[in-house]
Amino acid sequence: MSTYMVMAPPDVKDPAASPEAADRLVFIADRFSWFAFGFSVIYLLWHRMWLVLLGYLVVATALELSASMIGDAAPAVATIAISLLFAFEANGLRRWTLERKGWRMIAVACGSDVEEAELRFFRGLDHGTTEPPKMPAPPHPTATPIIPRIGTEHVVGLTLGQETRR
Repeated sequence: MSTYMVMAPPDVKDPAASPEAADRLVFIADRFSWFAFGFSVIYLLWHRMWLVLLGYLVVATALELSASMIGDAAPAVATIAISLLFAFEANGLRRWTLERKGWRMIAVACGSDVEEAELRFFRGLDHGTTEPPKMPAPPHPTATPIIPRIGTEHVVGLTLGQETRR
């Protein structure tokens, strides 16, 4: 079961208003991306993540150049490390890019695949359950605050206050 972030473009106020508005929603999985692992630059170009692409190229080039100075298998290890790290963060960076463009996250949907997540999300719209749950109010602070005691007691080899001599 995967978690999907439901992103809506800035001009869509109600996703259930029309089929066109519902078609413009984007479901972004919160998981490892195999496509981003194998084809990082193509993933970035496909999703039009220009700023992330620039950062990726700078970091990858710097790491590759420093790894090539070490020699042996270091460049291969660096390449795999960059791809692995990027694949774990690719969908989060995609969500960040959309938020920079004015998109907003309107819900979280779960499902074994994107189709099931879409079904659960739109079924929730019909029943009115896609609103985030209300958080309870924080408890009121106690009337008497807890004040740490300062004295000469030894606590696990540490002293509080001035040390006493024996």
